[in-house]
Amino acid sequence: MGKAGNGMIKQNEVAGVSTGGPVTWVTSNNLQISEGFEYLYLCLFLPNTFYDYPRSLFMKKQISSPRALVLLAALAFAGLSCQKEPKETGGQAQAGNKSARTVPVDVFVVEGDLLEQVITATGNIIPNEAVEIRPERSGKLVSLGFREATYVEKGRLLAKIDDADLLAQKDKLAVQLKLAEIELERARGLLAIQAATQEEVDRLSNRVEELKADQRIVDVQLDRSKVLAPFDGYVGLRDISEGAYVTPQNVLVDLQQINPIKLEFEVPEKYLSLVKNGQELTFFVSGSEQQYKARVYALSSDIAPSTRTFTVRATATNGNNQLKPGQFAKVELVTGVNESAIIVPTDAVIPVIDGKQVYVFRDGKAIGTAVTTGTRLDARVEITDGLQVGDSIIVSGLLSLTNGTPVQVNKLIKP
Repeated sequence: MGKAGNGMIKQNEVAGVSTGGPVTWVTSNNLQISEGFEYLYLCLFLPNTFYDYPRSLFMKKQISSPRALVLLAALAFAGLSCQKEPKETGGQAQAGNKSARTVPVDVFVVEGDLLEQVITATGNIIPNEAVEIRPERSGKLVSLGFREATYVEKGRLLAKIDDADLLAQKDKLAVQLKLAEIELERARGLLAIQAATQEEVDRLSNRVEELKADQRIVDVQLDRSKVLAPFDGYVGLRDISEGAYVTPQNVLVDLQQINPIKLEFEVPEKYLSLVKNGQELTFFVSGSEQQYKARVYALSSDIAPSTRTFTVRATATNGNNQLKPGQFAKVELVTGVNESAIIVPTDAVIPVIDGKQVYVFRDGKAIGTAVTTGTRLDARVEITDGLQVGDSIIVSGLLSLTNGTPVQVNKLIKP
């Protein structure tokens, strides 16, 4: 028997001379392998010694049977698998070295900070008082007592309806009343000498009272012919002229009181318990950088089902009349102050499937920590849960980090 290396011996050789019989290979553990299968055995069970086997001995054999061709294809596939294994092992080692490398990062040390709990909303400026000036009776508009877009005082005559017919009716009633009073006095004199009945006296007395009532009706109609300003304010622009025939459906002009002025805005229902009467707020209007202050004086008694909000109204002084009804306003209402709030840069917070997280620098590694956010500022965000004062938050190189990645602090970012 001859020794073929790799722990296998040929059994058809005696003293180095081939016996001509079928070749059988015997492994070191006495496993007999038929000729043609020794190459497959080396690949599967002795991969480390595979390359020492003399493949030329196998390749020099003449292959003529179909069984041998099938066997050759199987051996070739096994050979490729053996050759690829060292390369894959090397790739895995390279990947392990890459994941173990230290990542340079910048960190932010958490400190307690003052944070105002602010509700932001948008609203509109509305007048303190507003009314559409209309005539109370129909008739010809004989005069207008104002100029457009000017200030008028309470009680000022704004318009007058033609009352000539009412004045004539009043004169007529005055004459009738005078005659009725004379007749009443005469009847009372006759009653004293029993020349008239009490019934006649009562009828004349009732006639006098009726005429007086008619006079009061005419006086009311005369008063309604005058359109007076119900309060101090500014009149707007008119769309009607003197000489027009007007009715109570016609608007002569708008009157608005704008000092003080009101601010109206909507607040989400979740803040219902935080908004109270008397709270101060600040607001800005379009086209101006000036900050205005107002005070809450009323909240609506219901929640709008369509928007899930409630209405808040506040008043503000407007001595210089800079604020105009209808202006758009941005409102900031402070509902509380947190003197030890945890605020971190917005870029440090990473959205994940089940919420949000930050990477905390701890013992030379990046530790993923779940957090809950609160109020958002321009470039920072409040953390309400998950962090404490003194934690070091990683703010750079976040795309290269996973939980437990070794890191090295490159720079400390100041608040």
